[in-house]
Amino acid sequence: MRVRTAVLVGVLTVTAMIAGVFSLARAGETPAREPFSAQWIWIDGQDLTAYNQTVEARKQVGLRRPVKGRLRITADSFYRLFINGRWVNDGPCRAWPEHYQYDVLDVSPYLHDGENTVRVIARYFGVGDFHRVPKQAGLLAELDVTGADGDTTKVVTDGSWQIADRPSWVRNTPKVSVQMEPEELFDAARDGTLNYRKARVVAEADRGPWKDLNPRDCPPLTRNPFAPRAFLGAKVVKAFGLDADGLNFCLPAARLVHPGLIEANGNTSAGCGMATLLENRADLELGVQTEGMAVTFDGQRPQNGRVRLAPGRHLVLAFVQTFFGHEKEKSLRFVDVDASKITLVNPVDPGQPNHWCFLRFPEYAVAASDLLWGPYIAGDPKLASARDGYSKTTGELFATVKTLDDFKARLASRAECLPPEAMFVHDWHWQFIQRKVVADASDLVTDPAALMHESPSVTTVRPSPKGDVELLYDLGEQNVGYYQFDLIADALVGVDIFGLEYIAPDGRLQHTYGNRNGLRYITKEGVNRFTSLKRRSGRYLFITLRNQKSPVSIRNLRLIESTYPVNRIGSFACSDARLERIWEISTRTLKLCMEDTFTDCPLYEQTHWVGDARNESLLAYPVYGSTDLARRCIRITAESLEHYPIAGCQTPSGWDVLIPAWSFLWGMSVWDYYWYTGDLDTLRAFRPAMIRNLEGAEKLINDRDLFSAPYWNFFDWTAIDSGQRVVLHNSLFFVGAIDAALKAGDAVGDHSRDAWLKGLRQRLVGGINRLWDAKKGAYPDAIRDDGSVSPSTSQHTSFLAVLFDVLDPKNTAAAKRNLLNPPAGMVKVGSPFAALYLYDALEKLGQDDAVVQEIYRNYMPMIDAGATTVWESFASGTTGGGQFPTRSHCHAWSSAPNYFLPRIVLGLRAVEPAARKVVISPRPAGLTWARGTVATAQGPITAWWELKDKTLTVNCVAPAGVQLSFARNENLAGIRVVFNGKPVD
Repeated sequence: MRVRTAVLVGVLTVTAMIAGVFSLARAGETPAREPFSAQWIWIDGQDLTAYNQTVEARKQVGLRRPVKGRLRITADSFYRLFINGRWVNDGPCRAWPEHYQYDVLDVSPYLHDGENTVRVIARYFGVGDFHRVPKQAGLLAELDVTGADGDTTKVVTDGSWQIADRPSWVRNTPKVSVQMEPEELFDAARDGTLNYRKARVVAEADRGPWKDLNPRDCPPLTRNPFAPRAFLGAKVVKAFGLDADGLNFCLPAARLVHPGLIEANGNTSAGCGMATLLENRADLELGVQTEGMAVTFDGQRPQNGRVRLAPGRHLVLAFVQTFFGHEKEKSLRFVDVDASKITLVNPVDPGQPNHWCFLRFPEYAVAASDLLWGPYIAGDPKLASARDGYSKTTGELFATVKTLDDFKARLASRAECLPPEAMFVHDWHWQFIQRKVVADASDLVTDPAALMHESPSVTTVRPSPKGDVELLYDLGEQNVGYYQFDLIADALVGVDIFGLEYIAPDGRLQHTYGNRNGLRYITKEGVNRFTSLKRRSGRYLFITLRNQKSPVSIRNLRLIESTYPVNRIGSFACSDARLERIWEISTRTLKLCMEDTFTDCPLYEQTHWVGDARNESLLAYPVYGSTDLARRCIRITAESLEHYPIAGCQTPSGWDVLIPAWSFLWGMSVWDYYWYTGDLDTLRAFRPAMIRNLEGAEKLINDRDLFSAPYWNFFDWTAIDSGQRVVLHNSLFFVGAIDAALKAGDAVGDHSRDAWLKGLRQRLVGGINRLWDAKKGAYPDAIRDDGSVSPSTSQHTSFLAVLFDVLDPKNTAAAKRNLLNPPAGMVKVGSPFAALYLYDALEKLGQDDAVVQEIYRNYMPMIDAGATTVWESFASGTTGGGQFPTRSHCHAWSSAPNYFLPRIVLGLRAVEPAARKVVISPRPAGLTWARGTVATAQGPITAWWELKDKTLTVNCVAPAGVQLSFARNENLAGIRVVFNGKPVD
């Protein structure tokens, strides 16, 4: 065979997989790993660690009758691949930099005879988020093509590639949220003709900061066009136009205080300030808004957000007030003012293009992980001293610096003149949140439904002299994906698209505070076509046209739905349409929270929260199977043990924090995976990590034989007394993780740690049960840090004690009461996440009908509210109960009906791993018929039953590898049963 190589390259070696507890044979799971000939590349002359860079790389190659093409590609932090103008894929999947992954793509359909162009838009975030740990900018790709004549061609990233900066993706934008990357602002007029130049080689494939390169171990995400279902109206809104940045000063405080630091921690300081001189020629009343800052004008604080200024020059002094926290940007805005009536002047150098100077306090700059949870910062001398010292210093400066002379005397030595693009970021989310509706705009919109359809028709929007025109569309149900549109407009029209999950019946909008869930596109003259780089979620799309002088024509506005490519095997239907609907919205929610891992929610975070993933994988098994995604979550979290004493709570991530319950749930998820799949090889590979997790936890047991740590001791969105080192649910979950490790050892035939595990379990159970309060008939929530027993009790400790066999049998009746009829004052379950464990315990106590009744009680408010997905918390939880019923309206940790309705109503329960044995025991409980299918490792099992004239006719079809049996239950007393055509005694 002749080999034709596009570029001469050497064969490179790749770092071997780490050995020990994290080794996992990938044979049969993913493509085999092989060395790269390619090199990591980026644009020449660019700081490889600079914030929010976007470049375009391209390579042209001649091919003779290509029949097979395979491309391996990855990047830090994002890539979008095009071949011959066709969108191929976005990536890479999330991975720790120590165990980085690349995508393996069959690109055969995109290649053709002759000249081919490979083009990649690559973006380096340069900031920490909850999805990755960025190291430096880099792109790596290798294309192997086989022609019809058997010749092969190899194309690799190296110095021969062409790369151009993409200034249209504006760099100085704020983060979407602490969990996510910088916000997307696209200025089409900035691109022009791209200035391509030869790429810079930044590292050999195996010599950069990205180690242990391995192929992606789950499929790429989907791209399915999803159009809006309904036009809900047009309004003229009085907002703040494209020029509003002149009066909005959004300071990327954490980045300015810690240049180059990659993190997403709350214990990273943001203490800094800024100053300017404001000149006004007439009396002025100014509206002032701040986010995380405080401000004075000539030493005076604004009153009720207003300040009156006499003609003259005034010193404006602002300092960050939220020294620690996750809000990395801080803002100061002047509103309700004509910008032409004020002038800002830099107090250090009036000739500076930036009218503000930056005030640095390096003596108070500290950065730490969040392993030490917020309330315990006072116990860290370095952190507490920095926070308190900064507060004292800025308080004194506010009191004493009132004039320019004061400023020069006290602050000139701290002042720095930074370019405006380095000191401030463009933030337009506030303009949407604060918009005011001033008029109806229906008469300004022609054919508003046209843009919802693939057709030559267009929606035309004419400008209004009263303000900006805003269009509102309903997707019909919540979804997640990329925004895409075509439009024709003049230059410099701002197109803002924001998504919301919920609009109250009275019209109130539930804004996504803490998440800038939108983009801004600034038009070039003529035809504009755009597909966003970021996946976003919501149900309602608000499209606002700003700076509009003439009509704008829009067509093909849509969401390109992007999720894990689910295969919906499971189904459920019954005689009560309410249960059917609950199952449906739970199922849809799972799909929207399946990416390259299970994630918590598609809008606010898109984060692989480990506890959430334990729930979601368990709930997805009977519907989608998706064992590769569950295994991937297990592996990524096992790798976190290289970073933390116990398994991480969201992985991989730039937020260094621990939730002990999540660590223990991770261990339980390994057993869940084995129980569903029967995959002993995977169980054997990860059991050492399960043990390592427990060894780390053992070091945190105190002299009362209870788990104790100054971590985020969270479990549920409810009022558990969890702000203590010793919170009882942690010790209970610890027991559950020990049980999972013991069962895993038994399954793989390794009993070498049994004695230690059983001794550890006995110790914890003793510590827990010594806290049982016979008078209250319950456990306390916690031992408070002063040594006293918490007066608070919750359902949670009772149902976990039942679930993990911790409860002394003599206390079973009291615990059962706590689950079914909790006494006044007892803290109740606040979220469907915790409800899963309540349902588990009720099922264990034989209270199956109570589980179904709880599902009705907890989920019907969602159905009644028109929900298309299940909520993060119940309205009684701490994220609900205010103006709106919940924060996140799409949270797959809440999809418990997917699991319990088939188990209870259909009665299908596996009693051996991999569903080798299944018992069917339906519970009609007021229903007259039910049918459904569950996915199992043996294949789908389908059951259907009908209750008529005191006869229950049950049919079940199972794969050959399943041993199926029928079992009566008390719900069937007095009922004749016919199972698969035969009467049952």
